[in-house]
Amino acid sequence: MSPRPPPRHDPSAAPGELGCYDPAYVRAHAPDYKRALNRYFRATVRGLDRLPQGPFLAVGNHSGAGLIPDTLVWLANYHSAELETPLLTLAHDQMFSGLPGPIARWVARLGAIRARPELALEALRQGFAVQVYPGGDHDACRRFRDRNKLVFAGRTGYVDLARAAGVPIVPVASVGGHETLIVIRDGRRLARWLGVDRSKRLKSFPLTLSLPWGLWLGPLPGYLPLPARIEIEVGEPIDVPALPSDIGDSDRARATAAIDLCVRGQLQSTMDRLAAGRRPFLG
Repeated sequence: MSPRPPPRHDPSAAPGELGCYDPAYVRAHAPDYKRALNRYFRATVRGLDRLPQGPFLAVGNHSGAGLIPDTLVWLANYHSAELETPLLTLAHDQMFSGLPGPIARWVARLGAIRARPELALEALRQGFAVQVYPGGDHDACRRFRDRNKLVFAGRTGYVDLARAAGVPIVPVASVGGHETLIVIRDGRRLARWLGVDRSKRLKSFPLTLSLPWGLWLGPLPGYLPLPARIEIEVGEPIDVPALPSDIGDSDRARATAAIDLCVRGQLQSTMDRLAAGRRPFLG
C-alpha cells in the first residue's frame, strides 16, 4: 500500500472541521507546549512504542472539567514525538461555539474536531488517528473522591466507530489531571433540571473549587490548574473484529459490550496502578 499524502491545512475551514488541522503549526509549536506542560505538571508519558502504525482509535479517561490538562499533556507529547500518524481529538461543541473565535481556531489547528461520529469516521478513513473520551463531561466532572475511577456512563459508541473504520482501539490512561481542581459535586441532576443536558449537551453542571474563582457552580471560564503531577500510559492495542452482516441485534450488543469491558478493564487497571501510593496534588 502506498503511503498516504500528509494532511493539508485549509485556512477557510471552520473550527471543528477536518481541514482546520495544521500539521506545520503542530510541528513548529508542539515541542514548546510539551516542555512547558511537562515541566509545570512534572508529567511522564509512557508507552508510545505500543502505538500501532496507521490509523487507530485512542480511548482515554477524561479529567479536569473544561480545561482537561491531561489531554493537553498527552497531545503535546504525541505531536512532539514526530509519529507518522497525525492525531485528531474529538471535542465538545462548546469548545468551538462557546470559546472566543481565536481560541477555538487555535485548538482546531492543534487537531480538535467536533465530537460527531461521521466526522471521526471520515478522519480515520483518511488515515488520521483519533482520540476519544467516551465519558465526556460525565468523566471530566466526576467528584474529586472518584478522581481515579473511570466513568463512561454506559457509552459504547466508540466500539462501533472502531469497528466501522476497521482500526484497533488503543487505551490511554492518565492520573493527576483531576487533581488540578476539586470537583465537589458533578451536578448531573442539576444539568437535567436546568435543561442544559438537552440545549447545550452538558450532562454535568458541577460545583468546583479552583483558582482563581474559588467556589464555582457550572462550567468554568477556565481556571489556573494546580501543578499536580500527571502520569499517562499507553496500553496495548485491542483489535475490534468485524461482525457478520447477518448478526442479530442482541449478538451485536454482546460483542460490543465485550470489547467495551476489555477497554474499560485495561484503562481502570492502569489507572489503579498509576494511582497506587499517590499523594493528592504531590504525586
